[in-house]
Formats: sequence, structure tokens, C-alpha cells
Amino acid sequence: MSAEVLAIGPFHRGLLPFLDQPPERHATTREGAVLVVSVFRAPEGSTRSRELAACVGVEPWDFKSHAFDPRRADLGALRDFHAGYFRCEEHAKARAEHPCDACERACEAPVERFVRLRDAGFEFFFCPNG
Repeated sequence: MSAEVLAIGPFHRGLLPFLDQPPERHATTREGAVLVVSVFRAPEGSTRSRELAACVGVEPWDFKSHAFDPRRADLGALRDFHAGYFRCEEHAKARAEHPCDACERACEAPVERFVRLRDAGFEFFFCPNG
């Protein structure tokens, strides 16, 4: 199983740093247009997918839990989920185990994106595949 967390909600210019596309791609996007944003991904398989599900408080195969309240997500667990997964370019090339400040910022970025979209009124969905 792989999984991802999607967010659906209204566009506004303040969200540009937290969207998948570069800002120029949204030059003609109107305020309030509905966007679908992939927030977290767990393509590696069942173990990581189940970890992601636990972070956001859902059961992977309980479909009635897949639309979830983002305020109930465990932000600390989401940070831990990404710890060691994202590395700065230098550490990625060296396959270094010890994170630097840039590595830690890279781990924090997906969680900050989640919080910004949550605070902007987006709805969140856990989507298992497989």
C-alpha cells in the first residue's frame, strides 16, 4: 500500500509558497478557486503508509475516517515521520545520517505547509492506494 494526504480548499495568494507549482503558474488563478494539493506522500509501502495514517488519526482501510479533522493531527508525529527522510542537498549526496539546520528545515517544510493549508480552511483526506 502507498498513501497520500490531499487537501482541498480555496486559493489565495498568501498560499503561493506552500503550493506544488511555482507562483507564476498561478498568475491567472482567481481568489477562491478550489485547489487540490498533495500534502504528504508515503510511496514506500505499507509500513510508512500506516505511520502516516497514525499521524493524522485515521485507520488506513476505514474509509469513513479518511476525511479527517486536521486539528487532530499529531504535528510532532508528522515531524518525526519526515525526520531523516528529507535531507539538504549536501547531506543527501553524502548519505549523511546527522542532520544539519538545512535538513531540519526541509523536514519542517511539509508540516508547515499542512498547518498553513489547515489554517486557510482546507479540508483534508487520507488516500490509500493498493
